[in-house]
Amino acid sequence: MTEDNPAWYQTWFDTPYYHILYQDRDIAEATLFLQNLLAYLKLEQHQSILDVACGKGRHAIHLASQGFQVTGTDLSPNSISFAQEEAKSKALDAKFYVHDMRMPAQEQATVVLNLFTSIGYFEDKNDNQKAIQAFYDSTAAGGYVVIDFLHTPRVKKGLVADEVVIKGGIQFTLKRTFQEGWIQKNISFIDNGVTYAFQERVAALGLIDFKQMFEAVGFSVQDLFGDYNLNPFEVETAERLILIGRK
Repeated sequence: MTEDNPAWYQTWFDTPYYHILYQDRDIAEATLFLQNLLAYLKLEQHQSILDVACGKGRHAIHLASQGFQVTGTDLSPNSISFAQEEAKSKALDAKFYVHDMRMPAQEQATVVLNLFTSIGYFEDKNDNQKAIQAFYDSTAAGGYVVIDFLHTPRVKKGLVADEVVIKGGIQFTLKRTFQEGWIQKNISFIDNGVTYAFQERVAALGLIDFKQMFEAVGFSVQDLFGDYNLNPFEVETAERLILIGRK
């Protein structure tokens, strides 16, 4: 993609409408997931965590409040600015900066997190491999990577093709499709008389894809979980695909 023709994730994630549409995401569930991860990984306070594609920093800030040395990166300048201000207002020593996940971070971390389906956006699927390589390069020796991705069979089975939702006084029309290896959502709405149209497009990656990408860079798969309670991954019943890799 070019500056004149940016990728969908460069535009949509940097708008206020993205956060309006998803304002009701389950914070309690996300917090429980993080606490379960911390218990599983047996991290000590002050160990370093890198949150890749951190958005507005909600989870990074929560981790920083628990005493960890946290860095959050995201491609959205607006989200990073928000996260920086939020951390400052809470007097937390968390670092945030704009960054492309296909490049290694400025410093290595004990744990690299990529949560809530924050990979698989790239038109060139080789870029997914570049991102995994960057995760590896950003992980300290003996450290961990945690990838939380949608479980493609579950999404495909439960796909709602057409939906209209009202959030923040705005009526969003959502149209979802599954085709040619992509899960796609077209989003349209009108605000203050202006019509907007955005898209979300995620590659339908599965366990085999991630295992191959892990193996290519040197990550070993240490564990697999199928939900935020960290129950074992079973293809037929899993809600998510959560991989724990070790460097």
